[in-house]
Amino acid sequence: MVSISKIVGVMSCGFLLCLGLSNAAQAGNADPTTDEMKADQSDRRQGGQEAGEKQMNDRMEGSASKGGKTIKGEVLRVEGYDNYFVKGQDGKEVRLHTDKTTQMLGEIKKGDRIEAKVNNQNHALSIRSARGTE
Repeated sequence: MVSISKIVGVMSCGFLLCLGLSNAAQAGNADPTTDEMKADQSDRRQGGQEAGEKQMNDRMEGSASKGGKTIKGEVLRVEGYDNYFVKGQDGKEVRLHTDKTTQMLGEIKKGDRIEAKVNNQNHALSIRSARGTE
């Protein structure tokens, strides 16, 4: 007769094998953008910081061209962690909503001059300090 410990051992090996195969299947269905990300990272290593900043600016401009815009202005106040109120160059107050997908370049606080790339719903795709760009 087969001992209980052998049955448990075979069952646990089968379970671990299934877990490993499910992860491999998920990796096979992964988004191909990971290859692009790897290429971007290698470009940055080869070109240094300037090349990386250029890539960041190119991405931000590319995002803005898909129905978005750039807002430059002064931060009037910050409510919570995700709402920035900015007085734009036209004098109007605009609320920018952020989340974990927003690229925050530096710490943004009240009184800072910023440049933000936003979509049509004023969701900030990226926010950066505009101190050195004026």
